[in-house]
Amino acid sequence: MPLSLETPKTDFAKRSHRLARLIADQLAARQQPDGTFTRHSFYAPAFAAALWAQLDPAHYAPQIKAALGALETEHQDPHYHREFIEYALWQIPDLSAERLAAILRGAPPQSPDVANWQILGLINRHLSMKNGLGKNRKFANWLHWVFIRLRYWRAPLFWDRPDCFSGQYHAFCAALLADSPIAAHRQIAAKATALIAKLSGDHGNANLLGRGAGQSFGAVCALYALVKHGLYDHADAILFRLETAFLTAGTLPLNLFSANALPPDPGPDNPATPGWYSYNRHDDYLAFAGYWLLKVATCPTDPKPQPPLPNLKAAPITVFSCPTYQAQMCLCGKRGFDLTPCPVVLSGSGITATLLFAPTGGEEDVPSLYGPASLPLPATPDGKHFAQIRKATRTGNTVRIDFTLAGISGKRTITFDDCQITITDQIAAKCDLLRLLVHHDVPLIQTAKQHLHAPQLGITFRAESDLVINDANHFTAAGPARMIIAPDTNHATLRICWGADND
Repeated sequence: MPLSLETPKTDFAKRSHRLARLIADQLAARQQPDGTFTRHSFYAPAFAAALWAQLDPAHYAPQIKAALGALETEHQDPHYHREFIEYALWQIPDLSAERLAAILRGAPPQSPDVANWQILGLINRHLSMKNGLGKNRKFANWLHWVFIRLRYWRAPLFWDRPDCFSGQYHAFCAALLADSPIAAHRQIAAKATALIAKLSGDHGNANLLGRGAGQSFGAVCALYALVKHGLYDHADAILFRLETAFLTAGTLPLNLFSANALPPDPGPDNPATPGWYSYNRHDDYLAFAGYWLLKVATCPTDPKPQPPLPNLKAAPITVFSCPTYQAQMCLCGKRGFDLTPCPVVLSGSGITATLLFAPTGGEEDVPSLYGPASLPLPATPDGKHFAQIRKATRTGNTVRIDFTLAGISGKRTITFDDCQITITDQIAAKCDLLRLLVHHDVPLIQTAKQHLHAPQLGITFRAESDLVINDANHFTAAGPARMIIAPDTNHATLRICWGADND
């Protein structure tokens, strides 16, 4: 089935249905005779079965049967994704409670201290009650909802983990609650979706901050939440990026910033897998995306009241938007990938916006492409010590980051103005300062010792000290990057200017 980007932007149903059908067919081709997929997966058979059963149960009957058979015989190890599998099974029409119980076989929930897993557990309990099971769980559900509100909800955002934000998992929480029959859930979902609109703007990148930056998982959840609440302009930009990635890769890639089919050996030693973490599975994400795209296709697109714009003055994230760029930062977190030491910056606006500074960081404590050397923070000249963030604060349009480097305190200030971002690093020792990562797609020319130029974007980099472009193997969640360094100094100021700069 050919895919075209010429469909009018308002026709979400047709466009989303077409993508869902393409994904369903790919999953059918990738499924093995025993119902599993070509690579190990956590929940692909369950979400694929839900997609096939809702899309065309007669056409995909053999695939559905094989998937359910595989689920019934799956080994339930400590990583068994009970919440994800159960949620997908509830979405299969006419699947009996007995068959569902036979598949789950009493496996305990994982229930990690993560918002989206907790909400999945809550929704699953609602669905079991709706289907005549667990009628005595109403009070338990109420207590669980109170727990979720107190532990993870900080209007207008959901924590990913306590005190840590992820645009991807915020979007998943919003999508789950937007689909809930409980009014209190939908009210929270509306507020959370307003933040998704703020983050995605008109460029269509909804998950630039925190875990899972740029992954298709968060994009499809954001798309559904936005369409559900009538925010069609924002949704259109996300859907366009999904369509473009599919056209480019021939499938829906795990990472939308790396629109290639996943290689046979993904992992931290393979530079062709940016945005990949150890638990990512292509078939999981493909089936998950197909399911949510089909939900978008069946979601009414009538005019709806718009949720009010979110107030981010007291939020632990900041978004600065102007006609020339949008910058986003996360000012809290527990690990390097949670905080944003250099703003994620998109130059320009709309679907042609270009990634200048990409999301960076690793994932939990597992190996990834992104070690300390690939974090945009100062380092000692010998490359043995890298700065660690102590805290980040914001006052007006200025963000201050306090860090330590080899036992010495330093600070970074970032000021956002129309057409200009100013970044200053200072520390009481001579170090390599700045170390900012420019995405590999941005041509960067050194015009003088203290001046750089990105001619295609009309951006000039001007410093008060010498600059060096380091082309070593530095990585972001969007792939390789070139590093801008102010070497062997204790103070460096860099102005990033859009348009004419006569200073």
